[in-house]
Amino acid sequence: MVDVEAAGGRTMRNPAALAVTVRSPAALAVAAWAVATPIAMLLPDVAGRNPFTPRGAVLPIAVGGLLLAAGLAFAAVRRDASRTEAASGIAAGLLAAWVALALRTSLHGTPFGFAGLVGDEGRMSAMATRYTATAVPTDGIVAGTATEYPPLFPWLVGRGAALLDVDAWRVLGDAQTLTISGAVLVTFLLWARLVPAPAALAVSAAALATFADPRKAHEVVALAVFVPWVAATFGRPPRGRLHWLPAGVLGGLVVATYLGFVLWGAAGILVLAWLAWRAADDRRRYLAYLGKVVAVAAVTAGWYVVPYGLALLRDGGQMVSDQFPAPAITGEPFPFLAVTPLGVLQTVGLLGVIWYRRAAWWATPLLCLVASAYLYRAVAASRYIVTGHTGLYYHTARMITVVLAIAGVLTIVRAAPGLVRRLATRDTIPHGVTATALAGLIGWSAFTYWHSWTPPTSDVAAAGGTRRYATLAHTEPRPDGGLPRYAPARPTTRWFPVTPIRNAVAGVLGADAAPRTLSYDERLFAYLPWPGYIAVDRTAASSTTLWDDRHAALAALAAIPDPDAFAAASANTRFGRIDVFVLRAASASSWVWGDVRFRPAQFAPTHFTVRTLPNDTVVAIRRAG
Repeated sequence: MVDVEAAGGRTMRNPAALAVTVRSPAALAVAAWAVATPIAMLLPDVAGRNPFTPRGAVLPIAVGGLLLAAGLAFAAVRRDASRTEAASGIAAGLLAAWVALALRTSLHGTPFGFAGLVGDEGRMSAMATRYTATAVPTDGIVAGTATEYPPLFPWLVGRGAALLDVDAWRVLGDAQTLTISGAVLVTFLLWARLVPAPAALAVSAAALATFADPRKAHEVVALAVFVPWVAATFGRPPRGRLHWLPAGVLGGLVVATYLGFVLWGAAGILVLAWLAWRAADDRRRYLAYLGKVVAVAAVTAGWYVVPYGLALLRDGGQMVSDQFPAPAITGEPFPFLAVTPLGVLQTVGLLGVIWYRRAAWWATPLLCLVASAYLYRAVAASRYIVTGHTGLYYHTARMITVVLAIAGVLTIVRAAPGLVRRLATRDTIPHGVTATALAGLIGWSAFTYWHSWTPPTSDVAAAGGTRRYATLAHTEPRPDGGLPRYAPARPTTRWFPVTPIRNAVAGVLGADAAPRTLSYDERLFAYLPWPGYIAVDRTAASSTTLWDDRHAALAALAAIPDPDAFAAASANTRFGRIDVFVLRAASASSWVWGDVRFRPAQFAPTHFTVRTLPNDTVVAIRRAG
């Protein structure tokens, strides 16, 4: 590790070596991405095509086909290894930019991200909107409560929106698009340090086809960093481990972006660290290295982990989010058995990490991660049977599939020369075969991804799977009820009247009011940085918000019949006052929030101003004073 660092120091003082560094695959990838991505983000607007039509949808395929053709032509002319490395870097940057083009084309004409504000997308928007009003890590709905969900991605979106003076919900889709694009680039950059650039490019393409859900962009980029980070920090790569400072920073950033992968891979990391310690020439020095990595990671993630930990110690927590009855609970635990190209690649990867565990340095780290994820899954599934808490074990499939796909690529790269010597009439792979195979992998991966995340061009209402999320981005009404430019006739998304609510509150409390609000729809918090009293969805609430206790307090409040007593109690609940009630008018005598029923008589004119709004919505605003 010291020699690598020393070499790096000499590189910066040697002009010739510096020139080589500038022409390195990593530098070229970054340069290509930086130049091409702004064009990719603007091109759909310039083309101005409806993404629900074939002419609008096919734009990324046309551009991608031209890029692949140019790449194959270059490969046919240039044969030396150094140019192959450089070309791989440029191709990686262009692939990452192309991903931005594909996603931006799907979202052309709508200010929303994939799935609109449905479910987790609405909650992510609420977190980003919350951070337009504060830089302190906090729950996206119950403001002032330490956040349980890693805050880095929504924090960056929210603070960026505040800096640009735009609504966070308007930029979330573009932020997720750029994050997925960046994840492809980061995958290449980190793996290019560990394996040859063409192999790193193949890894980037395979990972894109495996897991690059734009709704979960923060998870995608966290996993893109996590897998090579584990291999480069706790494994024994030929070029040396990462320096403890960047290794610690990367680890801390992963924790602050998405903690799940660290939990699922923890056992494997411990095994890797133990194996590396046993093999180390200087065990004390290696332990010091690990200590520095952990310390830097703790400092990097401390702004999130420390408040969260203190909140749990002070108030305890009520873990309810892992009681969601997700269909994936009973899903296929062995995705690599699927009879698909991706399933075959993952099966090759599983066989490869077992077969090469002693011969290839990357096999043991990847095998440890897969085994660790399955160990977590088995333990959590057993716990689920007893307690009803899943520990979100079904999400381990995301890590397993990506790790095995990466392993499949590296296995093929490792085994191909030997297979050629055994089966072919020549000792080396013929020129052009590698480039063609790599182009085929990139083309298949890109087309698969485009097809998954592009709105359907026919039978829109019946579209399912991930294409449904692309459709929902165009059916989400704006706060004033207006629809995006290319909204299809069906399906439709019910409008939640945020603008009328905001106007009603401003008429009573002033334009700058940010009252603590009880709302039957979480979309309110996706649009407005108002502090909420309680999340609507129990199984999506943070443990730090004590959802069950808040719900019990709300039910007790709704049981108070006297208007004066109700007004006094709602101004001084255990969890603070409620200034605004946004309820659904189930009938003339029943206004509801979830399963809690209020009565119109409780909101007496002496204490509340009541407004009846569209779509069976009623808002009761506490009078000042």
